[in-house]
Amino acid sequence: MNPLKGIVLLLLSLVSAMEINAQHTYVVSVGIADYQNINDLTFTEADVATFNQIMAQHDAVITTLTGAQATHSNIIKTVRSVFAKAMPSDAVIFFFSGHGYEGGFCCYDMQANSHLGGMSYQEMQILFRNCRAGRKMVFADACFSGGLGKQRTQLQVQAVANNDVMFFLSSRLDETSLELPQGPNGLYTYFLAKGLDGAADINNDRVISVNEIYNFVSKNVSSWANQIPHNQHPTIWGNFNQGMSVLDLR
Repeated sequence: MNPLKGIVLLLLSLVSAMEINAQHTYVVSVGIADYQNINDLTFTEADVATFNQIMAQHDAVITTLTGAQATHSNIIKTVRSVFAKAMPSDAVIFFFSGHGYEGGFCCYDMQANSHLGGMSYQEMQILFRNCRAGRKMVFADACFSGGLGKQRTQLQVQAVANNDVMFFLSSRLDETSLELPQGPNGLYTYFLAKGLDGAADINNDRVISVNEIYNFVSKNVSSWANQIPHNQHPTIWGNFNQGMSVLDLR
């Protein structure tokens, strides 16, 4: 074989191997301020812009749905399509800012006084089930009041908590999530962004772990809300390693 040709083939194989092992982060961000059937919100679409800005700094592949784009069917279709691209070395993130209910998230076409048009936690889990990503995460800035009955909700929570998706939610099932009075974001998103931007990296290893981001956001959100006074306690569910990397700052 021609030595030069052999070198070229070797380089091509190395590049191919690098592409196979490359780590990507796929993000679907959903923010809804103006709802079709229920009352509107203020800073939810700004929350999406803030979260996307952080993720874009780390070369994430971002797909955004806001307002009328964020219907129940469109969110399902988009999540399924985007997350299908992920390999075992990749991460997938679903970010949501909008109304919530006791059992899930309110899509743009959520019906008033009903959970029709809602994206339940179990439904999200099913969407993740066929995803090959090694790290699966949900971040949601939403209230969890009204909607499903307590007993059914607790059964859903138990089913989700035993699976491999990290659900990091802005408040408990019986709490509302605050927006900062003058903006620019919801309280949870504000501290989530600060944490992911490096403030949560307590051990200075340039990797934000699940444990670090949870502790940073939970402490700051609860402390700020308590001054109102208001009860808001971010919560986390799922069967995952507390040391799992949420974001690599290196």
